[in-house]
Amino acid sequence: MTDARSGTNDLWEAIYTQRAIRRWRDEPVPDALIWKVIEAGTKAPSGSNLQPWRFVVIRDAETREAIAAELRQGLENPGLRQMIDNAIKSGPRGERLMMAGAKGLFENLASAPVLIVPCLYGLQSPTQDPATLLAGSSIYQAVQNMMLAARGLGLGTVMTTFQGAVDGVLRERCGIPAEATPAAIIPMGFPDANFGPTNRKPVEDVTGWERWDATRARD
Repeated sequence: MTDARSGTNDLWEAIYTQRAIRRWRDEPVPDALIWKVIEAGTKAPSGSNLQPWRFVVIRDAETREAIAAELRQGLENPGLRQMIDNAIKSGPRGERLMMAGAKGLFENLASAPVLIVPCLYGLQSPTQDPATLLAGSSIYQAVQNMMLAARGLGLGTVMTTFQGAVDGVLRERCGIPAEATPAAIIPMGFPDANFGPTNRKPVEDVTGWERWDATRARD
């Protein structure tokens, strides 16, 4: 990878270097790129190919700030703030980094030039209940497509699931109807941080061959 903040047409590079980006440059994202990202999402599979999704794009600064303010208000809970601060100060390294990143995102969400809200809408298959794990199979594959497409275009994203904490603001400001269920919020913009390798468990540690506990050495 010649430039840690540039896009790529190499699928494997995109997969191996897509990481959570929580800082963005103050630079607008062109409509054409937003359309490409969302169109990539619509190419994902869904139950019975019913495509039970709608995507809400939020660029309005006041709306982004209203969502961010609602999220920050949740951080005013003394117990939650203490838990986060304690983890940042004395938790294991991975936990410290994760909590510091989450806190920074909560405090600076409005700095993301774009928020995309994927919603389940008209869900029929494999379930009609949007609150179930099965429902996720008809939306989260689209979300991952979008995040990989964004990486390819040189746009940074992070997967968040705090939409429930700001549900009222989302529905009021964006006109999301009761029969639609926001499934995530994806902040997106040109990154003010580097793409790069991710820290994941070795594939050998999470794979069973024929049986749950049967391992196999890689050649």
